[in-house]
Amino acid sequence: MLKQKSSKHGSSRKGSSSSQPTPGFLFIANKLVIREPGRDDYHHLIPPSSPNYYRGEVPSKVMRYRNGEVSEAADWRWYRDASTLPASDGQLLQVDARGNCITDQYGQVYPAEEYKTFGVAACNPLLPIMVTEHDPLVTISNWELLRVFHPPLIPGLSQVTTITSTMGPGPGPLLHVAGRSPAWIPGLLPLTYKAPRGNAPHSTGLGGELPIVLGLMALHAPPGIEMSNHSIDSVFLGHNRLWRHGAWTSADAPRGHPPTASEDPKVFIVKVFLDPGNQYSTREDLHSFEWERAIVRD
Repeated sequence: MLKQKSSKHGSSRKGSSSSQPTPGFLFIANKLVIREPGRDDYHHLIPPSSPNYYRGEVPSKVMRYRNGEVSEAADWRWYRDASTLPASDGQLLQVDARGNCITDQYGQVYPAEEYKTFGVAACNPLLPIMVTEHDPLVTISNWELLRVFHPPLIPGLSQVTTITSTMGPGPGPLLHVAGRSPAWIPGLLPLTYKAPRGNAPHSTGLGGELPIVLGLMALHAPPGIEMSNHSIDSVFLGHNRLWRHGAWTSADAPRGHPPTASEDPKVFIVKVFLDPGNQYSTREDLHSFEWERAIVRD
């Protein structure tokens, strides 16, 4: 049996720069398969709160964000047995060229350190996006409507949040974005999130909880067959990927949202991990990335 140690991750910096470096991270966007959806007070289908009402997950490739671009992280692999629910937390482990876990001389493995986990769901055209700050396959999830914080010191920036997110000072989060004419509506958020005021500042981008932003991107992909998750490769990877140099490049509406109110919600679980091979992948770096700038620029 493999023993586990925390992944070694230095926080030292090589040199200094007046420019703000781009943080890096590892992530997965696993599709959740629903066995029996829940219902809200108005009988809309929503994601189930109990792990027992899911059938499991379809893992994505492990991906790496570095220098503003996403690529496949073939040197990492997600390990979790979700055949019995509730599932374990799972591990992101480093592998060699043959796909075997890398261990030290004592048989110990070094999992990547998890930064955050969120579930992100598109339910139907009548409901906003729903999110939960937990792994829905591990514990009871409190799904809530996605909200948007408008940081007073960064006009036009929209930060996707939950009620309990660590936002900066300012009024409570709302159900609409902060700025006019964002390039990522309707690609990432439905038209119902448009700013209602004509005198709102011009949109300067989308930020906030990083796993939620990545989950919104995953929901843009076509649904594909139930037990496959290859369709999100078209969003994150390859020559025609949609998130490039910090900008969202598609003006199309998401293809992964349920087209009618009678279909089950489409749900992704997104886990973000620190990348031990990147000196700009610390908790402080990622917190700054989420709350002090735009993850998706306009």
